[in-house]
Amino acid sequence: MQTTTKIEHDIVLLGAGNANLQVVMWWGMEPIPATRLTLINETPVMPYSGMIPGAIAGHYERREIEIDVQRLCAVTGVRLILATATRIDTAQKQIHLKNRVPISYSLLSINIGSQPITPSFSGPPEKQLSLKPLHTLLDRIAAPIERASESSGPFPIVIVGGGASAFEIGLALRRRLADSTNVTFRLITRGERLLSGGPASVSRACTRALTQLDVDVQTGAGVCGGDRETLELQNGERIPYELCVWATAAAPLGIIEASEFEVDDRGFIRVHDNLITVTDNAVFAAGDSASLASKPNLPKAGVFSVRSGPVLWQNLQAKISGEPLELYRPQSLYLFLLNCGNGSAVMSYGSLAGRGGWAFKWKDFIDRGWMRKFHDTYSCGMQEATEMRCGGCGAKVGREILQRVLKRLEIPQHPDVVIGAGDDAAVVRLPDGKVQVQTVDFFRVFIDDPYLFGRIAATNALSDVYAMNAEPSTALAVINLPYAESAIVESDLYQTLAGALAVFTAGGIALAGGHTAEAEELQLGFCVTGHAAEEALFRKDGLRAGDTLILTKALGTGALLRAAMMGRCTAEWSDAVVETMIRSNALGAEIFARHDVRAVTDVTGFGLAGHLLEMLDAAQLNARLTAEIPTLPGFAAVTAEGIYSTLHPANAEFANRLTGDPPDILFDPQTSGGLLAGVATTAAEDIVSELRTAGFADAAIVGNVTKHKTDQAISFGGN
Repeated sequence: MQTTTKIEHDIVLLGAGNANLQVVMWWGMEPIPATRLTLINETPVMPYSGMIPGAIAGHYERREIEIDVQRLCAVTGVRLILATATRIDTAQKQIHLKNRVPISYSLLSINIGSQPITPSFSGPPEKQLSLKPLHTLLDRIAAPIERASESSGPFPIVIVGGGASAFEIGLALRRRLADSTNVTFRLITRGERLLSGGPASVSRACTRALTQLDVDVQTGAGVCGGDRETLELQNGERIPYELCVWATAAAPLGIIEASEFEVDDRGFIRVHDNLITVTDNAVFAAGDSASLASKPNLPKAGVFSVRSGPVLWQNLQAKISGEPLELYRPQSLYLFLLNCGNGSAVMSYGSLAGRGGWAFKWKDFIDRGWMRKFHDTYSCGMQEATEMRCGGCGAKVGREILQRVLKRLEIPQHPDVVIGAGDDAAVVRLPDGKVQVQTVDFFRVFIDDPYLFGRIAATNALSDVYAMNAEPSTALAVINLPYAESAIVESDLYQTLAGALAVFTAGGIALAGGHTAEAEELQLGFCVTGHAAEEALFRKDGLRAGDTLILTKALGTGALLRAAMMGRCTAEWSDAVVETMIRSNALGAEIFARHDVRAVTDVTGFGLAGHLLEMLDAAQLNARLTAEIPTLPGFAAVTAEGIYSTLHPANAEFANRLTGDPPDILFDPQTSGGLLAGVATTAAEDIVSELRTAGFADAAIVGNVTKHKTDQAISFGGN
């Protein structure tokens, strides 16, 4: 008998804004019982908006201002789904996502920020720069900075906007391009003064700072159009520009209108003082995307998103427990610190204003303290208790849930399937003159996103068939789901099978049926059936002395997936792992077949050394590996910390059959790894070139096959 905790509530956080990120952090300290928390965000890393100008000016390194959302979620036990939301259906309690199926929620918190208002005109894209989305700003601003630095002629930069963002970005660029005497700066705002929503004293302090740092200020003149060479102002004036930076007033993102929320006169989601939307009491909103019904003119400033975080966290808990909700009361007086880019800052508190290096030190202290909360959280983690549940057939998923999911998936018909999903077993017609090829693979969950997990599991299961040069035709699924409320079980099953079905449908493979059950965690496997001409099969015993060994994918997924579970894998490394795991080996197999290659295997759980030894022993040959084994980024860093896959020690027992100084990468088990093939030396370079053109960017020659000499079958470090 196994024990599980029943998941009764599914909270989804949409957007990694300041309020939602605080919820993620506090969840790691004390998660809500019988509840699952999911964060949906477009990117695995989010910069802190308050420090971006400092990074542009050169005060901070990029890593200092970024929150690694991937690591944060890993250590706090929050499920992370990297996807772009397009619409929220409050009636169905679903979030529609780009290029994948919708995800369901019990409670939803929206903290997605805003975008600047920009006019539409025919100016060239390379001369326009919008501050949003913030997570791509540092990448997008690099090209115009380089262009300005390398320009020999006049290079006028125009910053459009009169708020805090326009002030800070203008001075950050001024600082960054201080050595480029040909670059000039002008800040243009339609307001009568800078920061017109605040005290006049702050406006005067900011205007003086801009003027003293050689940024011209033009008020009462908005930009209404332009062309390739000039911008047109509302007063009819035309001014030359090489770069126009849009730092204008905030506008809502398109998803808000698409979701038909009740909004204020600017288009932002109207919320009660408890942060629940006026539209639906299961949806919260905070930060720039929200508009308090009691204070509709509240400025779009990060301080309010930060201060609303504790109220959001308390009210999510209260909503589930049925306790009274707290009210968010924005402070009328708040500290405002603006970076001047030169080691000083403007300070504002009510009507008080000042400027100096002391103000920047104050801002730097506050900003670093904010980031430290998240960076320190990376070293924490949580485990959930479980309760007793039945096993065997008593643990199957309910019939109605299964039928609803099968209906929603709209599984396409396949000519080889006589009897498919929904019956006791699948009946498949075998094409004449072909041999049947079957394989099975099964995984425990190792990635938060169930849709992505389904894609990877399906890709991995198909790999064995492609490694035989067979054509897969059908698949049977075996899936274990965590014990939860029926709506949550249905959502998880739908997400997981939809991800797998996306892979199968793209390959013309029928998902013919399967079996579902309950377990402590999500588990997924597939039995895949295919067919091939017997004489065309790839074989492990097909190596020949003199063959060149080619590997199609980089290695390292084992240690990096373990590191991700521990919160020690950066977002950049995780992206590379996912990218390699979802890449199908179908094209690789086709390329090898075109070159009449017959010795192929896929590199999975036993690692490169283990799978190569299988081929060598079958053919009674030896091999010499090069020192240049393609390796995923981050593998060396995590193994230097002592982080390895739990299967690594067993794989390393093969080390007594290797000579030289074999590296750890040879024993790392792979999930959805690449193909390893022995090819004719004369064709090796052409094959590698074709593989790279087909998308296998890390494809490489990793060694050559030699005649059998000793039981120490592999030597390492040769050329």
